[in-house]
Amino acid sequence: MLLLNKTLLRMSKGLWGWILLIAGLKMAVLAFTAGFAQVISGFLGGLASPSMDMESAKGAVLSALGLAAVLFAAEMLTGEAEYRCTAGARESLRRRIFSKALELDVGNIEKIGPVSAITASVDAVEAMQVYYSKYLPGLIYCLCAPFYLYFRMRDYSPGAAGVLFLVSIIIMPLNNIFRKKIEGLKSAYWASLEDLTGYYLESVRGLTTFKLYGRDGDRASALRDKSMDFNKKIMDVMKVNFASFLMTDGLIYGSVVFAAVTACRQLASGQSDLSGALMILLLSSGFFTSVRALMNATHSALAGVAAADKVEGLLDMDTRRPYDPTLPQSREDGITLENASYSYDGKRKAVEGVSFDIPKGSRTALVGLSGCGKSTVAGMLMKFFDLQEGRISIEGRDYLSLTPEQLRHKVIMVPQSVSLFSGTVRDNLLIADPEAQDEQLLDALEKVRLGDWIEGQPLGLDTQVGDAGSKLSGGQRQKMGIARALLSGAEYIIFDEATSSVDIESEKEIWSCIDELAQSRTLIIISHRLSTVEQAENICVFERGRLIERGCHESLMQKGGLYSTLVGQQRILERHGEENMRYVG
Repeated sequence: MLLLNKTLLRMSKGLWGWILLIAGLKMAVLAFTAGFAQVISGFLGGLASPSMDMESAKGAVLSALGLAAVLFAAEMLTGEAEYRCTAGARESLRRRIFSKALELDVGNIEKIGPVSAITASVDAVEAMQVYYSKYLPGLIYCLCAPFYLYFRMRDYSPGAAGVLFLVSIIIMPLNNIFRKKIEGLKSAYWASLEDLTGYYLESVRGLTTFKLYGRDGDRASALRDKSMDFNKKIMDVMKVNFASFLMTDGLIYGSVVFAAVTACRQLASGQSDLSGALMILLLSSGFFTSVRALMNATHSALAGVAAADKVEGLLDMDTRRPYDPTLPQSREDGITLENASYSYDGKRKAVEGVSFDIPKGSRTALVGLSGCGKSTVAGMLMKFFDLQEGRISIEGRDYLSLTPEQLRHKVIMVPQSVSLFSGTVRDNLLIADPEAQDEQLLDALEKVRLGDWIEGQPLGLDTQVGDAGSKLSGGQRQKMGIARALLSGAEYIIFDEATSSVDIESEKEIWSCIDELAQSRTLIIISHRLSTVEQAENICVFERGRLIERGCHESLMQKGGLYSTLVGQQRILERHGEENMRYVG
């Protein structure tokens, strides 16, 4: 039952006042309960005595009522203290988790995943708060209560007091045997819960796709299997809990029966009067009130310990970023990469020894087959993660001399799938610039070909976009992302497959917008559709993490290398697609 977890204890700052108050109130309740038992046993024992008069009986009843009132008040205060401790623990834990999450950059956020973030901030916190409001106060109380009761009871029956004290002490290490078994089961329980939660969220998000292809039944079957696996994990924990309670209750009731038999023997032999025998009976059950409370709290707290192991991984993440503002500066323009390398797993390099320039005011395209390193280069340019070898500079300043926040005022990205949030068009645009006026918002929308659309909306900028932008088309969502990039004021804009998920008409409009942006911004374009990057002044061709070709479209076509091959293959595919469309027409 001694469940001292370093992670949970480390996160208990600010809660110890409540923890000690709860334990103190529990001891006060115990002391008042013992006093109440003494008054009641004395009163009942005195009924058989001729010396009991009306005045003595009245005094005993008033004393019992007074103690009962005090007990009620102490119990109420204990409940209030537990509530305050619970609220404080929830607030403290969630603040620490959210603060840490906000410190993480994109690279670490992707490692955690949304499911772990949900379980850490919701389910894990609910499990962990029990440790502070129930377990730790219960542990302190359980360690103190047997000693207090032993000294209160030994005057009535030293033998019974000794047996009860011994059993209350040995129950704790005996329960540790079951606790260790449950700890292993709880780890499997949390793994199964996370798997089930992730699968369920994925199923809800992709329900339309499953319905379209008639695979919803298979998905439901798989979800049922995962639910049954999770149910089995719960039942495994409950089985061990049942065995633990069976052993513990056997010892408790056995020792209470022993105390009752001892009291009866002492009463029969004249070693004790009726009041003393009743006092033994009343106090004997009180010996194990603290133990039972701690057992219940222990089994609940085990879930908190398992959850703490998951949260610890998040809190222990190193969020420090290389930063040296004293690095020398030069008067270079644009962005320069020199022998830049990065590996996600520390083994195979996703990008290795890449060197090229991105001249200011130009269009630079990053092309190649999937997995060749294009998006990794974009991630390094955005400082989502730090390159492990080499150097990157922007306008003469080393990336190490800029914080991620400073850099993102200069470089912004329009990703493959733009994230919109429930609210209005205005709300989603103001993310880029909270101080922007309506004129600026409307101008940005006009530049991305959404001016006519917003003017046709009755609420204008206050038009609701729906949950995750569900009321907008794919093309409108991407255009909103570009509008946000414009409002950010960044001089360098990265388009990472920004048109891969939109219809042909929207794609044409977006590329027309991008062509106009090229007149005033520096663009870094990642696209699988090579026909859209032919106008780029600087095309970088990647293969297996290395830069193998570089130049304009005409020069690369003349080389006859990988770029020329990819362009030729795409033209053939596009020609066949046009022929098929004419045939269908």
